[in-house]
Amino acid sequence: MPGHTDLTIPVFAGQAPRGNFLQWVTSYIYTECFVMKHEEDKRCYKYYNVLSIGLLVAVISAGIAACASSSSGSQNPTPTKSTQVQKCGSVRTNPRGIPLNGPATKQAENCFWQAYQKCHAASLSFTTTGVDTVVVRTFTIQNNGEQCSVSDTVQHAIVPAPLSAAKTYTCTGVTEQADGLHFTGCGNDGNIILTLPICA
Repeated sequence: MPGHTDLTIPVFAGQAPRGNFLQWVTSYIYTECFVMKHEEDKRCYKYYNVLSIGLLVAVISAGIAACASSSSGSQNPTPTKSTQVQKCGSVRTNPRGIPLNGPATKQAENCFWQAYQKCHAASLSFTTTGVDTVVVRTFTIQNNGEQCSVSDTVQHAIVPAPLSAAKTYTCTGVTEQADGLHFTGCGNDGNIILTLPICA
């Protein structure tokens, strides 16, 4: 028809590209109306304005949805299992085997015993001193999934020499008794008792 622009959109002919369909239609009408000089047809302005507004609304909606999704993810992080080892403190004794700090010794041993009963990863340092000797032991609880184990890492020194290289043994068990914690069957280190203060 003379003076009439054919705005039939060639979608069904397989000419529409992949991607954002609304954006492509807007671009197509813009080309027909303004680039191809069919602006005398008033339908051009009507269709172009409507599709332009529709495209703007679609872009804004997509942006809001993306922000909402990002915000929701940051507020609810996926919890992860902690593998941090609880440090129960240290026990130190003088050459006579008496703990140097009664309250701290009791607290450290209670912490380790509670962790052992629940098989939570924990460590406890035990230092004994002689006239010119030092022995440092670090007991560590490890949860291996199917069983709970306790390791004994030992270092020796004759003052003023530095501590020797560490040797680690696996203990067969731990018990809490009236005089303190008893570690049994710790390889070449044997049985070790972490004595509690008399007044504990």
